[in-house]
Amino acid sequence: MKMRGAGPRPATPIGQDRIGAPPNIAQKIKTLLEFHEQEGTIDNKLRTFLTKTDPITPIFYLLPKIHKQLFKPPGRPVVSLTDSILSPPAIVLEKILTPLVKATSSFILDTNDFLGLIRALDTIPSSSLPVTWDVSSLYTSITHEKGILAVDRLLNEAGTHIKIRRFCTDLLNLVLRDNYFMFEDTFYIQQQGTAMGSHVAPPYAIACMSSFEKNFVYTHPLFQTHSRIWRRYIDDIFCIWDGPIDSLISFDKHLNVWPELKFTLQYNMDRISFLDILICKKDGGELPIDLFLKPTDRNSLLHYNSCHPPSIKNAIPKSQFQRINRIVSDETTKNTRLNEMQQKFSNRGYPQKTLLQAKHTSVSNKANDNNKRIPFVSTFT
Repeated sequence: MKMRGAGPRPATPIGQDRIGAPPNIAQKIKTLLEFHEQEGTIDNKLRTFLTKTDPITPIFYLLPKIHKQLFKPPGRPVVSLTDSILSPPAIVLEKILTPLVKATSSFILDTNDFLGLIRALDTIPSSSLPVTWDVSSLYTSITHEKGILAVDRLLNEAGTHIKIRRFCTDLLNLVLRDNYFMFEDTFYIQQQGTAMGSHVAPPYAIACMSSFEKNFVYTHPLFQTHSRIWRRYIDDIFCIWDGPIDSLISFDKHLNVWPELKFTLQYNMDRISFLDILICKKDGGELPIDLFLKPTDRNSLLHYNSCHPPSIKNAIPKSQFQRINRIVSDETTKNTRLNEMQQKFSNRGYPQKTLLQAKHTSVSNKANDNNKRIPFVSTFT
């Protein structure tokens, strides 16, 4: 992440929750909202929502990527933007962009969505290669100019009114170019990419990747000849490649010509991991599915002696057993995974009666696993 200093050191002692926002950013938001309200793009209610009073200063921190390396792991940069002055604009942009990126051709919503895709394939030719690509540091690699252009094109292709398009790009300019945060006792502004922790970051990154695919992936002769499936979850790509390995290597070199994005290729004739699942390939082209556990995985399940409410502790085994029933396709492997999960919970102090009941409930509820639920999410202290 590239950073530059953003003004003098704050006078308020470190540790105080509310320091506020730089006056110039607050004035930019006020001027922008006044213009679009006069244009009739927004009403007073939306303007009020976008005007954050008493904002909290965003804090920069790192999450260690222990799945990459246990000792001295690299860090994932995060800026905590909740309740900051740029949080409302990011929320509005997320609401507008999310339905549009869901309609892009390579979009994957979650593991369940991807499972449906794989199970619909049933079989693939025995010569086909399961392939994945990972985009390195996608969020912080996107230049503001190309990112804003990609979002504007997405809005234009969706038939969005010109005033709404301008409003969205103005908000996006603000969220990206004035993304200030505090690290230790100094303010910074992020000069490139978007911050993990912003509501708009996922749809923004997906829009940028979708634009890249349209320009440099779908039009390439090797892709058109050999790609059977191409799907992406933000920066993780899954592909079925119907061609020789040298053609795949050539296509990978084509992807890595572009300086902003770096793609890491993985392929295997027999099995490959994607998200939290392991896709295997049998001789007949069948695609059995198993759970994928990273080499750094540890038994970090909530201990039964914790002070959490009993309802939460009893619900965790049910959800994990249900996850196994939903993902693992082979019955013998499924029973093995269920027994392994039962042992993990047992090692964390869960009573056998609770585990057996949860396992039985997960099996009997498998048919109802696709029922639509209405989630309720609330902020609490």
